Amino acid sequence: MPGKESTPPFQSKLMPYRNEILKAWFRRQTLKEIQAMLRKHGITISLPGISLFIKRHKDKYDPRAIPQTKNPCAVKPSKDIGKSLKKLDELLARDTKEVAREYDRKRSRAEYNKKVEKQ
Repeated sequence: MPGKESTPPFQSKLMPYRNEILKAWFRRQTLKEIQAMLRKHGITISLPGISLFIKRHKDKYDPRAIPQTKNPCAVKPSKDIGKSLKKLDELLARDTKEVAREYDRKRSRAEYNKKVEKQ
């Protein structure tokens, strides 16, 4: 329709306010409070419309989650990183069948110890 401001097809008019809506929802605000907040932005929508939008989007986004930092230096290196790297190199150099056999031996010993403890 000419002259009508609208969102693209198949896109909700609430999408620009998605983060605000979900943050309010996770803060346990009521649908009426969320509706009032949207009215301040010039959006009129029914309570069931807000509820459906939240149901559709709440699993895809959690505003309580801590955002990941882009700074790779945020992770502190271990003091003995040389030892760790050497141990990792040794582990990667081993034959996979040998590692599997060792794992099976450890698992069977653990199962045997559990049986002995029960008796």
